[in-house]
This record gives sequence, C-alpha cells and structure tokens, in this order.
Amino acid sequence: MSNKEELLQKIADKELTVGVIGLGYVGLPLAVCFAAKKVKVLGFDTSSERISKINSGDNYISDVDDNKLASLVQQERLIATNDFALLGECNAIFICVPTPLDKFKKPEMSFIENACRQIGAHLQPGTFISLESTTYPTTTEEFVLPVLEKESKLKEGKDFWLAYSPERVDPGNEEYSTLNTPKVLGAISNDGLEIGKAIYSIAVEEIITVSSPRIAEMVKILENTYRLVNISLINELALLAGKMDINIWEVIDAAATKPFGFQPFYPGPGIGGHCIPLDPFYLEHIARKFNFDLSMIHTAGHIDLLMAHRMTVKITSALNRQKKAINGSKILFLGVAYKPDINDERESPALKIMEEVENKGGEVSYHDPYISEVTLGSGSQFKSIEMVESSLAAADCVVITTNHKSFDADFIEKNSKLIVDLRNVIKEASEKVYKL
Repeated sequence: MSNKEELLQKIADKELTVGVIGLGYVGLPLAVCFAAKKVKVLGFDTSSERISKINSGDNYISDVDDNKLASLVQQERLIATNDFALLGECNAIFICVPTPLDKFKKPEMSFIENACRQIGAHLQPGTFISLESTTYPTTTEEFVLPVLEKESKLKEGKDFWLAYSPERVDPGNEEYSTLNTPKVLGAISNDGLEIGKAIYSIAVEEIITVSSPRIAEMVKILENTYRLVNISLINELALLAGKMDINIWEVIDAAATKPFGFQPFYPGPGIGGHCIPLDPFYLEHIARKFNFDLSMIHTAGHIDLLMAHRMTVKITSALNRQKKAINGSKILFLGVAYKPDINDERESPALKIMEEVENKGGEVSYHDPYISEVTLGSGSQFKSIEMVESSLAAADCVVITTNHKSFDADFIEKNSKLIVDLRNVIKEASEKVYKL
C-alpha cells in the first residue's frame, strides 16, 4: 500500500492523529473541530500558560464552547504540548502561527519558519501539511516548501503533501464558525489536494478547492483588502460628511435600500484585528518583487493609518468647544476591543487613540466589560474601570470607541459632560454629543 493509500484509509477510518501548531484564535477552534469528530488531536504551542490551561480544560477563546473543550480534554481527544518531537506521530499537521509585521511593515516570517523547522526535524513519510497563517502569495511554494524539504530530507509529492488553506475566523460571529465557514484549499500536487480535502472534510462542512496554493493565498488577501478599501472609503467620506454637517449614517441607511450594486460598510475610528490592517502590507511586500505599485491599496492603508490621529483631533476639537485643552483633561474611553462583544484588542484603533491622547497630556482611562487590562505601544498599562455614574461624570470627555451591546446609550448620555461617539451608539448629535 502506498503512502497516499495508507493515509486515505486512516482518514476514512478516522484513525489518524492531527497536529495543530499554534493554539490561538485560529488553531484552537480548528483543533476542537477535529477532536469533536473523534480524531486524536495534538495541539502544539510555545506558551506554557496556554498548554496548562487547555490540559486543565480551561478555555481562553470566546468562539470555543467551554464545556466542549473540557469534555474533549477529559476524553483525551485533545492534548496540548510543547514537545515538538510528537509531530512525528501526526498524520496531518496544520500551521496556525502568527504572521505579524515588523517595524518596517514587512512580514515577520520567523514564526512560520520555526514551525517548519520543527516539522521538518520530525516529519515522517505519508504526512499532509497545511499552512493556515495569513501571508503573501507564493509563501507556501517558495518559503515553506524549501524549509520542509531541507530539514526533513523528504520530497513533496512523494513523501509528504503540502497545501495552503486560509483561516477565515471571525471572532464573535454567532452564525459562522470554523465548522460551517467554507474552507478554501490549494495544494502543490493533485494528490495533496485530494488528501487535504478528505482530511478537512472531517472537521469542516464545505471545502472549496482551487488550483494552487498561491491562488488560495491570494483569496485571503483579496477578502481582507476588499474590506480595507471599502472601510477606508467610508471612513474618509464620514470625515468629509462631518465637515458638511451631513449624517453619514443616514446616508448609508438610505443607500442600502438599493437592491443591487451596493453593499453597506460602516465608519469607525479605524480598522482593528489581525487581518485587515495587516494583509495589504503582505501584498505590497510581494508586489515590490514584481516591480508593481499597488496605489489603491496603499492609499487605503494610508487612510487607515491616519485614523487614530484624526480621531484625536476630533477629541481635541470637542474639548476646545468646551473651552478645555486635551492636556490635563480626563478622557474615558468606552471599549478597547476592535469589534463589539469580543475579548480581542489586537490592532484595536482604541489603543492607538488612547496612546496619542496620552502623549498629548490627556489623563486616560477606559472601561471594557470583555478586556480587564491593556498595554499601549508606549508601554503604559491600564486596567478597566467601572462604568458608573461617578466615572462618567468625572470625565471631561467620554469617547465611545467600541459599540458593545451592553453599552446603554441613554445612561452614557445622561451622565456624561461631553461625548465623542465614534460608533453611532448615540443616534443624534447634540450640544454635548459629537459624532464621527
């Protein structure tokens, strides 16, 4: 029996062992999906805290059901470890590590490289490998593949199979999860595509196959660049509308009644999360290698980079109308999560605005029911305070940066002296309510 036939038989019998490297917002939900289908899953991470929590059945990802995780751990269907030698026991390995940008806005590939070196050092013939980390097109074929073959001394298509399948996690989405979000898959070889589809089909309801890894990589970039361009457009229009005394929210609601040719996007203080603010820089990185200028995407990214400063100017202007300076004023921010009702502050515009306000001498505080403490880029640390009458009244300016459902607009408006609403929580502007 060939390596391919043997692996396909294990997949059919669900007798394979799956390895997931990186147990964060992408990796842990994927690991749980496989384990829930009675597949043995080894979760790999360098964080001893994460490993300890998982092996104790203690969940830290909001999109994962607490009871389900605890049950799977108790049944020993999901085991977390930092012993990467156990990769040698895995028939399928999924790379779900971070891909941040460095200080020069270039992709930081060390997490992927280190994962590939660990896999290569322990790789056994007959293994399927899939990269899920967001990255630039050509990464799988021109970066990941050479490392794996060099470290393992094995050949792709003969001894192992390599694919790319972009993560499509939307934290806090109550309708779509890892299980029911269609999964795009592109493999280097036809055998790899067949094997990958069979493996992913155990845990995910629908698999969309494409002709190559670079197609799958570009799919992810397109999805998030589409959102970046449209959100940046509406943010810029919102700033103009404010100067023209036009309610941009009313404009959007009216435009959205058109049954074709229009999809509403809504303004805010900037774009957060791991993907949308970062993905265009991945694309710019590879575009430079082809001597190609992505002018529209560059402009959209530039608009987003300026949003924190523009929101700080808006706060300053609101205070000025109250005959107050930002320097020395008490500024209370409501919400630091990058989107409503989640405990994720990655790339949150609120943190960037808080840092800029602090740099201008503002006395910063915040309240967020989902995030108990934060650290700004400057190193300043803050803990969430209660949102009560006294904390609202004590602030010279209350800034609404996240529209959590738990925020009571009437309560906030009644007890605050001055409000800068960047999320349309309070529907009407007034003498003390300034809107985006």
